[in-house]
Amino acid sequence: MARWCREMGAQPAVRLTMADDREAPSTERGAASSDRTGRGAMLVGAGILVSRVLGLVRNTVFAHYLGASSASDAYTAALKIPNAVRNLLGEGTLSAAFIPVYSRLLATRDEAGARVLARAVLGVLLLVVSAVTVLGIALAPVLTRVIAAGFDAPTAALTTRMVRVLFPMTGLMVISGWCLGVQNAHRRFFVAYASAALWSIAQIVLLWWGGPRAPSIEQLAVWLAWATLGGALLQVVAQLPEVVRLSGPPLPLFRASHAGVSTVLRNMGPVITALGVVQISSFVDVQVASWLPTGAATMLSYAQTLALLPVSLFGVSVAAAALPDLARDEATLAHDQLRERVRGGWQRVLFYIVPSAAAFVVLGDLMVGMLYRTGRFGAREQQIVHVILGAYALGLVSAGAVKLLASAHYALRDYRTPLKASITSVLISGVLATATGVWLRDWRFAAAGIAAGSALGSYANLVLLLGGLRARVGALYTPAMWAGTRRIVVATVVAIVAGLGVRWAVGTRGAWIAGPPALASFGLAYLLTAWRLGSGEAARWLRLPARGGG
Repeated sequence: MARWCREMGAQPAVRLTMADDREAPSTERGAASSDRTGRGAMLVGAGILVSRVLGLVRNTVFAHYLGASSASDAYTAALKIPNAVRNLLGEGTLSAAFIPVYSRLLATRDEAGARVLARAVLGVLLLVVSAVTVLGIALAPVLTRVIAAGFDAPTAALTTRMVRVLFPMTGLMVISGWCLGVQNAHRRFFVAYASAALWSIAQIVLLWWGGPRAPSIEQLAVWLAWATLGGALLQVVAQLPEVVRLSGPPLPLFRASHAGVSTVLRNMGPVITALGVVQISSFVDVQVASWLPTGAATMLSYAQTLALLPVSLFGVSVAAAALPDLARDEATLAHDQLRERVRGGWQRVLFYIVPSAAAFVVLGDLMVGMLYRTGRFGAREQQIVHVILGAYALGLVSAGAVKLLASAHYALRDYRTPLKASITSVLISGVLATATGVWLRDWRFAAAGIAAGSALGSYANLVLLLGGLRARVGALYTPAMWAGTRRIVVATVVAIVAGLGVRWAVGTRGAWIAGPPALASFGLAYLLTAWRLGSGEAARWLRLPARGGG
């Protein structure tokens, strides 16, 4: 429940110090800081783009060999369980709790202290994930019953077997999250996010090799679980050289008494609670899907992966690039600059998320067909995944924006507001998902109700985060931002007309015939219209002079 690209070569590390801030006039400092955040977002987006494109290829190969079967449902559920632990202790938590503390040490040029902090946090994480991994392997049958009670006995047994294979992945992914946190604090973004592509590559290679050779689809799913574990190891190894260069050898330091560690752990409490609430919602989704027709859990996953692509490219990239600078703004009491940074990031997120959501609704069946229509994935599955995708699209705007708004709260050392927002969001989505399972169990589009619940719940999250920021730094939306939003909406409407017009002209000749020209027309019409209305972001894409308006 979330990016764009420039040159991906090595860049010199950027460190913003208080002395550097004082040397520039405030307007120049604000512009330079905004440019720095924009460049960081591009690098994050570039890394995420690489990993997400490989992730989509992975899903295409997965759909070809596993389709929407009981074996694919078992793998999807088994992966969900260790992924929950990774999400609780990995990238999201460390980004929110570790990066602000680490960045403040770098801002005061205490690099030795920052290195000690990083090693001490790594030591605590390794102790925790080791215990959790052992416990997870031992309790695999119980976890399967809790998460996917609706599975029949053979599917449940297969799920349990794969949970035991996949659970050690949690420790590797938490270490990967620690590596990402160190790199992001030093404003080194690309490798941290692009390394996730190796996780997908390991699975793609296994599926291409093992798909024609596996004695059964169930055995192929088990082989895939082992490849998934191997991919997590590759993801960690790929990040280590950069981490060593920035912060020294990643030797864990078992010193929980370190002052910075206690601050990080104190910050992690509400973040883990908030993410834990989100994971409960995710488990509810899988639990409900396990009672729906076979393949529901898998098709929910197919749609979610596609829906989260723009959120990851644009929402996550902007939020991840902004967090170190937001923390520095807070450390220097530059709240006006922090507010302007959030405003700029929000407009950038909306510029990409709004048309993406519209494209999923009106042209999503073509996207699904181009990505997944192969092998065991047929016309019925394409139609169902499109409906689920359309339901997820309803919440893309809020899903993209909350990443940035939550980062602003964390930079302001406010961890309670995101927690309250997450709880409210999850309660709404959980109730709607459960209602879907009870009343629409036999409907083939029932999984779309789960997605719609997530979408509606995310808006409650957005409203509460906005209220919290307004109380801390003042109103975020300005007349200029409203004008920018209107430009985005008008350009999106024009893009819809263009995309549907080309689709009608081409006719129903298959996704790969109608899809590329319809999607290209949609995108080009959006950019040209936005540029004509004065969008600077569109001007940069088109390499045309800006027409004013921002």
